[in-house]
Amino acid sequence: MTTKLLALSPLTDANITTLEKYHVTVITPENITPDDYSDIVISYGWRSKIINKILETPNNQLKWIQSFSAGVDFMPLDDLKKHQIILTNTSGQKAVPIAQSVMSYIFHFARGLHVYQSQNHWEPFEQQFTLQELPVVIFGTGRIGQQIAAYLHTFGNTVYGVNTTGHPVGSFENVFAIDNLQEIPKNIAIVINALPGTTDTENFFNKEHLDLFKNLFLFVNIGRGSTVNEQDLLNKLNDGSIQHAALDVTKQEPIPKDSKLWHQDNLILTQHSTWAGESESLFHVFMKNLPDFLTDKPLTYNVVDYERGY
Repeated sequence: MTTKLLALSPLTDANITTLEKYHVTVITPENITPDDYSDIVISYGWRSKIINKILETPNNQLKWIQSFSAGVDFMPLDDLKKHQIILTNTSGQKAVPIAQSVMSYIFHFARGLHVYQSQNHWEPFEQQFTLQELPVVIFGTGRIGQQIAAYLHTFGNTVYGVNTTGHPVGSFENVFAIDNLQEIPKNIAIVINALPGTTDTENFFNKEHLDLFKNLFLFVNIGRGSTVNEQDLLNKLNDGSIQHAALDVTKQEPIPKDSKLWHQDNLILTQHSTWAGESESLFHVFMKNLPDFLTDKPLTYNVVDYERGY
């Protein structure tokens, strides 16, 4: 018996050969017909138009969708839950390149490179820091947050974490519950936002929460653009209560040409590119679950919790 997989993300010839060994038949968007809709069991990737056609087909067999991204807030989660479809994401797939990008932000500002980048005369800049002088809190203690923390530890940083419950995670000095932020030490110099995009985290980093950190050296967002009130952040960058910021994600992408974000000298915009570079492939992530799926065992890797939205 074969299992039909719809390849909405690219598969190599080697990938297809591997799937054949598991008796998985690959169908592509180029060769799919309406007669195939009811037989698709796995979607490798996401395209709303074709997935909707499958879900609208009576007696369809779609049981599992492997997302090509870590964030799934753009998907109709309530509808997928109603259809009892297992959804897995790629959380952690890009942890290494993203964490290295975060380290580059920190070095850029801590070592004064932002000054020298545009300076065209001789004037040594001495207001620099070593990393161990800059205590860090990371909002989000998943694989990306843990990878960032591991890098920071090698430079002597004190690293705290924030997650939903405050449960301990090995890479962090201490972890605080997201509804208990008053307990975070007052000497935090760097806030790194790796939160997912959910209804609970929308505009989470507004004036109220940013005000918890006095004279913040650097604010970084590599989570979701929806989690930051950008006007509140700009106000604090302009009044000096936050010295620097680095945003890889923004509320609107691409950023409009008339956005104030383009004209903020103490802000770096990397335009949703921190993921770039060699990392664990989507197929490798997918294969961690496929054997269990085919033998009717519960999936255990990167399964999305519909209640949490990630």
